[in-house]
Amino acid sequence: MKLLISLIFTSFVTFANAQFIEHSENIIKDSKTNFLWQDTNDVKDKTMNYAQALDYCKNLELDGEKDWIVPDFLALFSIVDTKVYNPTLSKKFNYFVSDNYWTTKTFGHAKSGEAFVVNFLSGAFNRELMEDKFYVRCYKKAK
Repeated sequence: MKLLISLIFTSFVTFANAQFIEHSENIIKDSKTNFLWQDTNDVKDKTMNYAQALDYCKNLELDGEKDWIVPDFLALFSIVDTKVYNPTLSKKFNYFVSDNYWTTKTFGHAKSGEAFVVNFLSGAFNRELMEDKFYVRCYKKAK
């Protein structure tokens, strides 16, 4: 319960301070965290299992930017806007589905075969089987 309260508080503080700007045609930047976020059709058109999501981000190149990764739980949760519903995402993002997106946070050190996802319909999070297919929004720290 303490973790849940901490995560909700962190998301309120982080999103309240989030400032999303267009970095390039396919990238949104949060100037407060200095994170770059993928914003392409793939974010809403492609579903993949956990391993495929890791590979996809690792091999992604957008607008000359490389070294993308699947976001950790707190990074992805930082773009959730808990003040809105369906989607719980800033209007600066052009591409999204109100559904589950992978994070790198695994459950039980991945022994259970589960990883956490964030759902952009409601901003909720849950653990799902790593073999199931969901969406991914890659990110990286800006240079």
